[in-house]
Parts: sequence; structure tokens; C-alpha cells
Amino acid sequence: MSDIKTPGFQSSEVFAQIKESFDALPADQKAKLLKQVNGVFEFVIKNDENKEETFTVDLKKEGSVKKGKGSTKADAIISLSDANFIELASGKLNGQKAFMSGKLKIRGQMMLATKLDTVFKQLAPAKAKL
Repeated sequence: MSDIKTPGFQSSEVFAQIKESFDALPADQKAKLLKQVNGVFEFVIKNDENKEETFTVDLKKEGSVKKGKGSTKADAIISLSDANFIELASGKLNGQKAFMSGKLKIRGQMMLATKLDTVFKQLAPAKAKL
């Protein structure tokens, strides 16, 4: 888990929590989530110091969360700032509004990105203390 956490990126804490939650799911719930989402997300996060970090959430085959690019090609590549990711994951920022206002950019399967809400609700702690 510590290999995901990155100094200067609050979002890495959320990815670590998502990984922890996913790893703790029983096999049948994992399979259900993989079937429900069926996609690989690559997040390109930029922090306040203009440094970029990539995190991959594979909810298609592997069911994994890792720092860096995944072993399979991402279905949706989502670019946003560290602060906006924290707001998005906590439910304070609506993904659609963020996209429309330019706070969030998506390349690839745009409709797949709408399933992210499901992922955050099921895997990210409801009240993440960040």
C-alpha cells in the first residue's frame, strides 16, 4: 500500500484507501464490481507544484490500483488537479460539472467515466479524513 502514497499528492492517500478497500472485498463482491464497471481508468494528477503523477485503477481484469501506468491500455484517461480529485472523490465536486467547467479532462471512453461515482461510493471511505 505504501508504494501508492506519494509525498505532495493528497490524492495518493485516496488511491491507497481505494486499494485497501478493494483488496478487503470478498471475491464475489470483487467479481460483481469488475462486471459492473468493466474498465481501466488512468488518472493523471497534477499537484500545486505542477508535478504530475499517474495512478491506474483496473476494474476490468486485474482488479487493482497502482501508481504509474497499468499493464493494460486505459479505457479512460482522466486528467485533473490534486485538489479537484480530492473534491471529486469526497463527493463535493460533481464530475459532470467539473468536466463542463474544464476542471477535469477525459480522453477515451467518456461514458465509462460516469461509472467512477459508483467506484468512489463503494470503495472510498465515506468520510475520508484528508
